[in-house]
Parts: sequence; structure tokens; C-alpha cells
Amino acid sequence: MPGDTGRATGRISSLDRDDGRVTIDHGPFEGIAMGAMTMSFALMGDVELTDLSEGDDVIFQVKRGRDGSHRIMEICSIPANGPGCPDLETLHRDIPPGP
Repeated sequence: MPGDTGRATGRISSLDRDDGRVTIDHGPFEGIAMGAMTMSFALMGDVELTDLSEGDDVIFQVKRGRDGSHRIMEICSIPANGPGCPDLETLHRDIPPGP
């Protein structure tokens, strides 16, 4: 049975820093039943978008809220952080680490 949290990799399509939303063209998630698609996500807590740009490859974790929507709990730029991103080595090996 799928859980409430999942991780995936994807590419940022757009950022809305004012509203705290990011649209990601992502692959299938591990941990939740969500396939590949392009989707807009709201952010949870103190998640920052300041170091992210459109076109960045990212690894991110979402959590399903009481309203059923998924919000980003954690997001990391693969090119900027490479192996420093959480679970990069084990999740979606098809995206190469950054420099």
C-alpha cells in the first residue's frame, strides 16, 4: 500500500517564489502511487527556492496533506549538490550527478 511520502527526480519547469510553488516535470515516485507527469507543488515549512532555477534537475520529497495534495518537504539541485543530495545514489540512476 502506498504511503504518505515519496521521492522523485525531475526538472523544474517554472518557479513562483512569491506564492511558494514549483512546477516539476518529474518521473515516477518511490513510496507513493504517482507516475511521471508535470505538476505544480506547494512548499512545506521552511523549504527554500532561492538556490533553484528553471531547468535545474532536482531530487525532491513530497508529503500528502490532509486535503490530499502533495507538498514538497525537501528539494535539492542535482547539478549544484551532486552526491550531496539525499539518496541521489539510490534514486533514479538515469540522472547523472552534477559537477
